[in-house]
Amino acid sequence: MATAGHLADGLYVAFDYALRVLRVLVLLALWRTVLPTGEVNGMTATALLTYAVVSEAFANQLTVRTEMDIALWNGSIAMYFLRPHAIVGGFAAEMLGRWAIDCVVFTVPLLALAPFLGVDPRPASALAGALFVLSIVLGASVGLALEFCFGGLTVWLEQNLWAVQQIRASMERVLSGSVVPLQLLPWGLGAAFAWLPFASIAAAPLRIYTGTGEPLSLLLVQLGWSVVLWPLAGWMWRANRERLVGYGG
Repeated sequence: MATAGHLADGLYVAFDYALRVLRVLVLLALWRTVLPTGEVNGMTATALLTYAVVSEAFANQLTVRTEMDIALWNGSIAMYFLRPHAIVGGFAAEMLGRWAIDCVVFTVPLLALAPFLGVDPRPASALAGALFVLSIVLGASVGLALEFCFGGLTVWLEQNLWAVQQIRASMERVLSGSVVPLQLLPWGLGAAFAWLPFASIAAAPLRIYTGTGEPLSLLLVQLGWSVVLWPLAGWMWRANRERLVGYGG
């Protein structure tokens, strides 16, 4: 249902995909200017271009968003509690449905187009490609846990939903490494941000894919955040579930 619903948006979806392709072209031009040759903190120009393309190709998997914000806004969150499955499973299934169609109509075509843009879209090695898939799964686990943590926090604070989402999105753009690789940040900030859960969602899979990070340590950090955040997310929902009646639609 989520897959079919995504396509139902028609021209809006096509326009969104066009903007994403434009963003890739702008980033490629920018990185070719900033780092035409050489290497910065283990990041070569070739790896940087691959990083930019793969980051956009798997943008949904590297941000991890559900329909929770909409459900909280219009009050339909109540219906999720009436379904014969866990609320986490419901939001996750809808998310996976959107991922599936996005992979078919955008991810695969963009990766196929990459060589014509002068970019090698292949992973650093076959092992890096396999570990990238594992890292995406762990990153999705961390991202879903954060989604429920922020959802519970929004209900508890009873603040404007969109303000909280904007603050979170701004934090993720800087801390996750999805746009600018953490290795390129000055003053050692990237090394510090790499330990945060946002980096486990985006930077870790991308560094594994491009061969610019140690896979074992990155995977262990992702696993650690998943283990820490899920009990926290569960507690926040149990503590604030009854407050939902006073929030949203």
